[in-house]
Amino acid sequence: MEPNSFKEFKTMIGRSAGTMPMTSNLYQVNLSAPPIFRKGGSGIYDPVKEIEAERTIDYYANSITLPSRAVTTGELNNVGQIRRFATGQTASEINIQFILTKDQRHRYFFEQWLNHTASDSDNTVGFYDDYVVDMEILKFENGPAGHQQTAAYKLFGAFPFNVGQLELNNEQTNLVQLDVAFYFERYRMDQTMPQELRAKPSKFSLKDLYSDTSIPQFLDTILGDFPVNGGNRLV
Repeated sequence: MEPNSFKEFKTMIGRSAGTMPMTSNLYQVNLSAPPIFRKGGSGIYDPVKEIEAERTIDYYANSITLPSRAVTTGELNNVGQIRRFATGQTASEINIQFILTKDQRHRYFFEQWLNHTASDSDNTVGFYDDYVVDMEILKFENGPAGHQQTAAYKLFGAFPFNVGQLELNNEQTNLVQLDVAFYFERYRMDQTMPQELRAKPSKFSLKDLYSDTSIPQFLDTILGDFPVNGGNRLV
């Protein structure tokens, strides 16, 4: 293999749709209301508004940050260089940006969630299990059978801790977007890539694999058909 060979790169990503670069769109957010919304008591969230917000959250989630993972470390330095050792794991918070509707249903949804988590009227907080939920972020890609799920991120014990500010002005009309930040206990990431997106043998059909994308055609305009082992042409 030649170092930094574009032809080799074309061969590598040409083995299946699954080896092509990941795209930044095509995702789904599954987020339910916290259990405290379904408990009795004064000031409980309207169940009709809850259903409306839950059913439309995914449609108005304009952007989302996937969680990161880091290992926490300690240090030991008796003599010479510092030696670092693992002590645990930590995960970052995530942020979801929503396009607001004119009735501001999602703003109201998260305002009520925060108010039931930590009330600013009587200075009380809710029980942990009553305001946390498990949420999912599903990633899709274009494949031979259309939009196919390739990965799933499941966040355990998630809850919003910050509802961002909004800016109104008398300038050119624009869409208003709301940032909501979430904490969570931990997350798991799994590949859910279907078999038809996985790598295939070196002899493959361009027509069979790439009827859904323009990337191979773009590459072909630069270097021609995808080579296989030894630089042979496709068969």
